[in-house]
Amino acid sequence: MEGSVYIKIKDICIEAVKSGGEILIEYYYNRNFLVEEKSMRADFVTTVDKKVQEVIVEIISKHFPHVNIVAEEKDNVSSNSAFYIDPLDGTLNFIHKFPVFAISIGYWENSDPKVGVVYNPITGELYWAVKGRGAYLNGEKINVSKVDSLGKSLLVTGWPYNRNLLDKVLKDVEGSLKKSQEIRSLGSAALECCYVARGFFDGYWEWALSSWDLAAGVLIAKEAGAKVSGIDGREFILEEGNIILSNPFIHDELVLMLGDKYVTEKK
Repeated sequence: MEGSVYIKIKDICIEAVKSGGEILIEYYYNRNFLVEEKSMRADFVTTVDKKVQEVIVEIISKHFPHVNIVAEEKDNVSSNSAFYIDPLDGTLNFIHKFPVFAISIGYWENSDPKVGVVYNPITGELYWAVKGRGAYLNGEKINVSKVDSLGKSLLVTGWPYNRNLLDKVLKDVEGSLKKSQEIRSLGSAALECCYVARGFFDGYWEWALSSWDLAAGVLIAKEAGAKVSGIDGREFILEEGNIILSNPFIHDELVLMLGDKYVTEKK
């Protein structure tokens, strides 16, 4: 596709997230929604997730009827090109009225990210990127931090829904606390990627995420200057969902801290 097509895709994605954002704002304040537990006690879906997804899918399908849509609250099939939609990344935060959640839409072709849009309707943060054109927050270009060592860094990570990974993650956190300034966990992978992109955090890692969690945020961070890999330091694979994402200065240190352990445990 030509570059102008990706700009159009970005514009449609922005239209879609803003429409979905109106629904999130309404239910965030009136609290009139139902909650269902999914895989475990911290993994939920609400009636709001489903309403937002319906609106977004309708808008995107109207403009791109022949492109596959992969979304959290639907059955999905693989294809060479697809929109990846998370209608509410940070559902637990939304339930608790903690305003750190977002709508995330990424467009990929042949395993390559082309467009990413992430929107927090409560704060009004609208992040977007088109491959080769930089990353933006509300129209202003953003860049990763220049922190040049792990010892000076503020990191962010997330907790796995797969509790079999919990011991591994706790070991990672313990090791990271000894080598970084400190660690945060916000509960929204899309926003955590964007917060690395704008320099709030210097590095981010997480295990076993879904494709829709990362499809938009990865491109936004890369276009802001981030380096992205799997936790083993190899090429990042969207479907595998294991990620290290950081400014380019501390990436190798993060891989040594997290990735060597991963390789050892896999042997």
